[in-house]
Amino acid sequence: MKNLHLDRRTKYSLQVIRSALFELLETKDLKNITVTDICRLADVNRGTFYKYYDDVPDLFYKIELSIMEEAGETIRQNCLEHFSVEKLIANSLNIIATNRDFTRMLAKNPAETRFLQGIISSFRPQLIETMLANIPDLTEEMSDLYFDFILGGTVNILLQWIKNNMAIPARQMETLSIQFINSVLNTRLCSFTDT
Repeated sequence: MKNLHLDRRTKYSLQVIRSALFELLETKDLKNITVTDICRLADVNRGTFYKYYDDVPDLFYKIELSIMEEAGETIRQNCLEHFSVEKLIANSLNIIATNRDFTRMLAKNPAETRFLQGIISSFRPQLIETMLANIPDLTEEMSDLYFDFILGGTVNILLQWIKNNMAIPARQMETLSIQFINSVLNTRLCSFTDT
């Protein structure tokens, strides 16, 4: 029974620390937030914070990592067996909407885009296979460039959506993202000749 109490207390501490970080990110950049700021707002002592995290960037990283693992597993379960761009985008948008506080934190700290890049990059082989099957004359070397273009564009579209408080309905955002990706997938390559 004692362990159950500790587990509840641990969960509570982790949740209030995380919530404090999200609240502080509404008014400050990540690099300007201190452990003292978080502890004061969360009403926990520094020892509690340091029991779980090394510093503020470590807290951010661990939040990001846990959501990425959860997101990756969800997408793998729904997309891997029968991969489609539509399923990947739909699942990604669902994860973003479900983790609203975290995704708002990403939008306020655009240098920290590993989360969105990580989700999409985890399906690099499937996307490249789809591109090779759909774009005539596409080489494997060129498919890497196409993938990076799709990744960068998709991440920036999603970050803009998040920054605008997800004002566009998720279903419309899904359609827009899929159209963007499909416009790249349906491109005919220009032939390059030496002049």
